[in-house]
Amino acid sequence: MKLNPSIVRRLREARHWSQEQLAAAAGLGLRTVQRVEADGVASRGTRVCLAAALDTDVSAMLDAGPGPGPGPVAAARWQPWMLLVMAGVLVFAAGTTLGAPRVVDYVAILLVSVGMLGRSLAR
Repeated sequence: MKLNPSIVRRLREARHWSQEQLAAAAGLGLRTVQRVEADGVASRGTRVCLAAALDTDVSAMLDAGPGPGPGPVAAARWQPWMLLVMAGVLVFAAGTTLGAPRVVDYVAILLVSVGMLGRSLAR
């Protein structure tokens, strides 16, 4: 598992520490700290020692790498197909609550189906 070198460096510099000071605080060798800040390679023990010295979690220093997709903010944006699905759900809920004729249920199913088809085609 790789650490993000820029995050490690940023955390170290936020404390105004040199690499030597971080190595001493973490109980590691200077060359180990240099290697982590150069390419992010760190054993489990090194990750734990660095996190403890920098007063953070190991997960905060991990290299995210090329993830499967956009982050949580971008994933929460509304897509056109979502509007169709939500409209179908609302039509179904309103029709059921108000005792509407069965044709309203069919319209709701059609809206949800078209929305899910749009989702499939958007990928």
